[in-house]
Amino acid sequence: MAVPAIPLRLLSAALLAVLLSACGIDTEEAIVGKWEEIEGPEVVEFDAEGNVVLHFEDMALEGRYEFRSSDVIVLDLRGPRVTSDPIEAPLRIDGDVLTFTMPDGRVATYGRAN
Repeated sequence: MAVPAIPLRLLSAALLAVLLSACGIDTEEAIVGKWEEIEGPEVVEFDAEGNVVLHFEDMALEGRYEFRSSDVIVLDLRGPRVTSDPIEAPLRIDGDVLTFTMPDGRVATYGRAN
């Protein structure tokens, strides 16, 4: 019994889908930009050089960030009334939604700002 021929167009589309899913999203590139907390007052900005600024109420914390892995970030923030140890938090970026799980279990969700 002969195997039916697969149209080249269908084969190309399937190969492209496999390649795109294998590439995934580069979290380190996707995080760059400004994010607004969906149900809160915070705004956080990440630049490509590893700098981060967290704005909330009348305060801004500035610092550095780095990735432990593609889904874990370390934030080291300082401000006029705040000093703390760096925070290590799992994160996920799904399109224009950024989600952190803080060490205390709180989940913070941000949308990409325009």
